[in-house]
Amino acid sequence: MRNAQTCFAIVCIALLLKSPLPAQTEKTDSTTFKSSSELVLIPTVVNDKSGAFISGLKKEDFVLKQDGKAHSIAVFEEVKTDSAQVQRSEGEHGSFSNFEPGSAERHRLSIIVLDFVNTSFADQANAKNALLKFLSDVANSGEPMCLLTLTRNGLTLLHDFTDHPKLLAEGIHKVESNAPSLIHEPETDAGHPPPNDALGAALTRMIREQLQSEAQLSSAERKVTALVTVQALEQIAKAFRGFPGRKALVWASSGFPFSLSPPSALMCEPACPVSQRGEVQSSYDNLWRMMNDAQIAIYSVDLRTATSGGPAANEGTFTHPYDMGDPQFDTAAQAKWESYDTGSTLQLFAERTGGKSFLGGNNLVQSFRQAIQDDSSYYMLGYYVGRSSTKPGWHLITVTTDRKGAHPRYRSGFLLSRDVSAPVARQDVELALHSPLDFVGVPVSITWTGKEPGKTPGKTKVEFDLVMPPHFASVDESDQNHMVVDIAAVARTPNGQVVTELSQRIDAHLKSDGMEQIQRNGMTYRNGLQLGPGEYTVRFVVRDSLGNRMGSVSAPIRVAP
Repeated sequence: MRNAQTCFAIVCIALLLKSPLPAQTEKTDSTTFKSSSELVLIPTVVNDKSGAFISGLKKEDFVLKQDGKAHSIAVFEEVKTDSAQVQRSEGEHGSFSNFEPGSAERHRLSIIVLDFVNTSFADQANAKNALLKFLSDVANSGEPMCLLTLTRNGLTLLHDFTDHPKLLAEGIHKVESNAPSLIHEPETDAGHPPPNDALGAALTRMIREQLQSEAQLSSAERKVTALVTVQALEQIAKAFRGFPGRKALVWASSGFPFSLSPPSALMCEPACPVSQRGEVQSSYDNLWRMMNDAQIAIYSVDLRTATSGGPAANEGTFTHPYDMGDPQFDTAAQAKWESYDTGSTLQLFAERTGGKSFLGGNNLVQSFRQAIQDDSSYYMLGYYVGRSSTKPGWHLITVTTDRKGAHPRYRSGFLLSRDVSAPVARQDVELALHSPLDFVGVPVSITWTGKEPGKTPGKTKVEFDLVMPPHFASVDESDQNHMVVDIAAVARTPNGQVVTELSQRIDAHLKSDGMEQIQRNGMTYRNGLQLGPGEYTVRFVVRDSLGNRMGSVSAPIRVAP
């Protein structure tokens, strides 16, 4: 990012605020520093065999382990969430803010993503109809939900969080069916192998080469769609990381094969290169870690129907009359493999994040309802990790209970990160600047404070205060009260053209009095943007680099001629 304007930056403690923002409580679902320790919180849903939530469990009923080693449970609570609407300021008293939850740990939020990248036209229409019926059924429930679509162009926010499902339904009505997915639809009958003679052998080689070329192309297309999907889900994880409590992400999709290419038992190399599978597997692993770190559980709702290649469409045994033992000609077997491997993807994405999968597309309305309701009750378990004695990286978590018939679901691990490098920060900040979502990991509000002539003729310096509340950033007390905060802003015209931007990194070791003031009163960042006459939307981003959390908010501004 171009570092266009930082010379006027002033950082001051928010003692000057007329109405200070409410302080965060010590108990927060985002990982925080306590001296040289980090609090890791694990929302855990415990169900019986029928799927009903088991209430009344005590701390002594659970065993929590990290990397196979038992840890004492320092935080324990049975959480009963509510559907109270999360609040944000959108211009009241000249201030704009991202989400400011009132009773932070008891809200439940549901993020619905309609995946049009991996879903056929027919299934897209079916999904929209089912979702409309679901929203009609819960019209008076007051459940806070937001609605996004995923297309080849990335994520689009159809409607921000609202407890009025009718508003979401209006957004669905406006959605047009997206272009077909990039993945080739499986052929039901590609013909039979030619007879086993000299001419037939030559034709067989030609057909095999053609099929391998098509398989490689199909594999490459599957890789593109998988990575587009994974990157979009990662963006959601980053946007909501740090927002307290367990969140449900309803991924309504026809999915994609987990291994992307048919296994060698069905399609020979090089159609399924091992290197490609490893690359994509790595992206899957990274997504699951990010979702777990953000305490977001994926609920995968299978949109496939029997007519579109769902599980029911490909059951049974398939044998060609002229089967020569060459699996490349057995397109029915390949279609069956693809269907069930796609189902495993939907199931794994749910299991690895503590959610559920709803396969088969039999009752989409009921699937949506169950996914939304699953966050009404859960247990919050937490323990402290010594940063000096724990290696950076991914650490596995297991939670068990001795209650008979109990089945706990929880995040499978946590990421201990110490990467505060500028390149990583720039990449994350750029993502937040261009995302349609407000990132809520760091509470932030912006107020326009004044205007004065700019340095350049015809330009106006528009001044602002960017306010962060107490405890907004992680401070590593074991490293001389180290704090690293990245701040950025970009101004765009109504057609999306960037006219100016700024960025600055605050990397400091706080004195004891400075740390006390920030923890008690927060921080205000003051600066200004040089803008010509016109109307603009300015997006602000604050990144807590030690805590790996971000907050973002947009604010409109008009500069008169």
